[in-house]
Amino acid sequence: MPTDFLTSLNANGSGLNIRELSSSLAEAEISPRRSLTMDRIDQAELQLSGNAQLRSQAEQVDEALGLISGLSPFAISSSDPAITSTIIDPTLAQSTSSTIEVSALAKAQILNFGGFTDPTAALGGGSLTVSFGSWSTDNPPAFAGNGRTDQVLTLSPEATLNELATAFSSLEGVSAQVVDVGDGTYSIGLISDAGANNALSIAFKPPPDPSQLAVFDISDDPSPAQAQAAQSAALTINGIAVTRDGNEVDDLIPGVLMTLTELTNGPVTLTSRANTEGALEVMQGFVDILNATTRLIDGLTRTGLSGGDAGALASDRTIAEQFLSGFERSLARGYGSSDGRASTFLSDLGILTERDGTFSFDAARFTAAIEANPARLNGLLRDTLIADGASVTGTPLTGTPTGSYAFERDVVTGAATLAGRPVSGVEQADGTWIYTVTSETLRGISLTVEADAQSATVEFATSMVSALQTDVSDLLGSNGALSSRDDALKRTLDDQASALAALDLREEEIEARYLARFTQMEQIISELNSVGDFLDNLLDSLNPDS
Repeated sequence: MPTDFLTSLNANGSGLNIRELSSSLAEAEISPRRSLTMDRIDQAELQLSGNAQLRSQAEQVDEALGLISGLSPFAISSSDPAITSTIIDPTLAQSTSSTIEVSALAKAQILNFGGFTDPTAALGGGSLTVSFGSWSTDNPPAFAGNGRTDQVLTLSPEATLNELATAFSSLEGVSAQVVDVGDGTYSIGLISDAGANNALSIAFKPPPDPSQLAVFDISDDPSPAQAQAAQSAALTINGIAVTRDGNEVDDLIPGVLMTLTELTNGPVTLTSRANTEGALEVMQGFVDILNATTRLIDGLTRTGLSGGDAGALASDRTIAEQFLSGFERSLARGYGSSDGRASTFLSDLGILTERDGTFSFDAARFTAAIEANPARLNGLLRDTLIADGASVTGTPLTGTPTGSYAFERDVVTGAATLAGRPVSGVEQADGTWIYTVTSETLRGISLTVEADAQSATVEFATSMVSALQTDVSDLLGSNGALSSRDDALKRTLDDQASALAALDLREEEIEARYLARFTQMEQIISELNSVGDFLDNLLDSLNPDS
C-alpha cells in the first residue's frame, strides 16, 4: 500500500488529513459548475436523440410520399397475355375499354455478311454510306429514305472486321457483331431498329486499291445479305387498322403503353378502370404514417406539466412544432386547380382530421369517390402543368407557387416574357419557337409556340405530395432546420466538453493551492507543538517532585 507521506508527517500537527480536506474543498468549489455543465451536455444529447427520431420519421414520410406519387388512379388489364399494358401517364389515363387484334409484330432488319477468314485481317479502305428507310416489295426492290441523315463510315486500308463492327455499332439505330460461324469463317451481322421504316441501305465507294468492303454494298438490293426483312407491327384498335415501327405502342390509348408479344387469335380487350384496391391500400398506409408522425411529435414535445415524463424536445419544441404545423396546413388545402375553384380536399376522399390532430380514413367514402371520378387523385398526387396557346414540357422548380402565368411575345423580334420576366427563345427549322425558362418563376419548363403567337397562359397547380415533400425538404435538407439545429447542438457538446476539461484542470489547481496552504499551516502547528513539548519537558525537569 502506498504511503501518504503528508499524512504521516502530519502526525505531530493538527491531525487532519489535509489531502482529503484539500480534495473535498476543491470539489465543493467546482461541483456546482460541473453539475451545470453536465446538465447542459445531457440536455444537448437528449435533444439530439429527439431530433434523430424526428429525422427518421420524416424520412419515412418522404419515402411514403415517393410511393404515393407513383399511384395511378386507374388500373389496366388485358384479356390475353399476347398484349401487355401499363399505365405510363396517370394524368392522361381514363376509364375505357379497347379491342385490339395483332396481325404482325414489328421486326428488325438483319443483314449477314459472311465468308471472312480472319476478323483481325485488313479489309482494305473505302467508305460506306448507310441510309435509313424502307425497301419496297417490287422486283427489283426500291429504297425510300425516312428523312434521317445518311451516315458515312470512312475506313483506312488497315481497318479490320472487328473495327468495322465497332464503327457500325456507333451509329444510332444499328448494332453489329462479328460471329465465329464454326467452319473456319467469320460473319458480321447487322441489326436495325424494328419497323419497316428503319431498314438499312449501304452503298460502297471504293478506294483506288481493291477492298473487301465492296461486299457490303446492298444499295440496289438487300436480299443477298438479308436474313430477315424489316417489318412494322400491324394491328387494329376498335376496328381501325394501324401500323407502328415497334412492338411498344404508347400513342393509341391515352396514358397507356401496350407491348405486343404475340400475334392474337382474336380480339383482345384492354380495360382501364378505377384503381380502387391499389389506391385504398396506398392511402391507408399514408394515413397510418401521418398518424405515426403526429403521435411522435406530440410525444417528443410533451412538457410533462400535466403528468408523465417530458419529451426529448420539451425544451426545444420549435422545429418539431413548425414541421407539424406546416404539414397540417398542407393537408388542409385543396389541390388540382390553379384558381382553387375545382380543388380536391382530403375530406372529399374520406380522410378527416380528428380533434386530437390525428387522421381517420373512411374506406367506403374513399372508394365511392374514386369510383365516381378516379382523376380526382391526380391533383393530390401530381403537379398540374398546362398551357393555353402553347405546348409546355418540363417540371417547374420545387416550391413554385400555384397560379396562372401570362406569356407575352413580340411576333417580329421573338422577344418574350413570362410573368413579366424575360425568357430566351430559339427559332426552329419548322418556324416554331422554343422558349426555355431559367428565371425563378416556373424555372425548368419549356414553351413551344407558333411563329405568329402573341400570348399564352401557363397554369400551374402544386400537388399535395409536392407540398408535403417541400415541408420534408425544408426539415431534412443539408441547409434545413434540423441540420442547422443539430450542428448547433454538436457545437454545444464540444463547448461543454471543453468546459469540463477546463473545470478538471481548475479543480486540480484549487486542490494544489489548498494543499500548499494546509501544508504550511501544518508546519507551523507542528513547530508550535514541538515548542510546547519542549517547554513541558523543561518544566518537568525543573520540578522533579511534581
